[in-house]
Amino acid sequence: MKLKKGCMQVNQNQLFNYFFVIILISNLFSVVHKPVGKEEKIKLKVKNKERIYYELDKDGLLYRNIGKQFNLGDSIQVSFHSRTIKAPTGKKNRNYGFNIQIDDNEPIELKYKKGGSSVTSKSRPGWNYTQSGKWFTYLPVKKENYTIKITPLKGNPVVYIRLNSKKIDTKGSFINVFETVNRQEKVKIKTEGKKISTNWYALTGSEQQQYEIEGPKKVRLFSRLEYGKLVLENNYYIIVKENGVDLGTFYFETEESSKSLIVNSDNKTSKWRSIWLNIPKGKHYYTFKLNDISKQKDQVVLIRLKEWQKD
Repeated sequence: MKLKKGCMQVNQNQLFNYFFVIILISNLFSVVHKPVGKEEKIKLKVKNKERIYYELDKDGLLYRNIGKQFNLGDSIQVSFHSRTIKAPTGKKNRNYGFNIQIDDNEPIELKYKKGGSSVTSKSRPGWNYTQSGKWFTYLPVKKENYTIKITPLKGNPVVYIRLNSKKIDTKGSFINVFETVNRQEKVKIKTEGKKISTNWYALTGSEQQQYEIEGPKKVRLFSRLEYGKLVLENNYYIIVKENGVDLGTFYFETEESSKSLIVNSDNKTSKWRSIWLNIPKGKHYYTFKLNDISKQKDQVVLIRLKEWQKD
């Protein structure tokens, strides 16, 4: 990351030059972000479309004013797509990773093991790039916006990053609650001021949940922590697989709810956090599990899937 002295202040008046704006078919406003400074970039051919990725050098990549393009009160999905280079022959999978820091929060370490793909680049003929490592976070738009810093891990191969954000469309209503394929035991949550309890499914270190969903549909996944005698973290990760293939790793920060309790134990829960899933046409299987990291081994995360219908 190469910055000239004093350029940070000047660039604040030219921030919109850092973004490429794309209007999606779904009418959701999506922004592809460009890092601060003069960073090396590469065009990768992904599904017959050229996508710009930025090289993660030893100084890292710095992104400023994430969320500026949206309005206060909006919620946005920030997506991180990463790949590393791979020879057409050789090892089947490549390991790589990096750290992500949002504002002054503790950095999050991400590691991937990805196989080869058909992705290529005109600027580097004869080489291929791995499957995409995906990571998502959901953030409320705030007045101060967000700063994101991405730094490499030691001993990494070269990594390329693509960062974009889009507004979450919330106009509509829920019409269906999904059950797991094997009808696992449900956890009931009661909430102050509501007469009816809601049903959730538990994710633990060894427990995963799978759903069969026929698309096209738009589905919202709600999640929340269960607080037992000891809670070490107020954040958690959920890995989502679509038909056995990694769809992405989602990161959530939360806080204790003053209104919701587990019916059978009276354990407290966190406030819910959610993500949106666009289910393609046909029958698909979605599997949800916790990330395999030590700090999550004693966590219990509760999930609930609901179908969304636009107004």
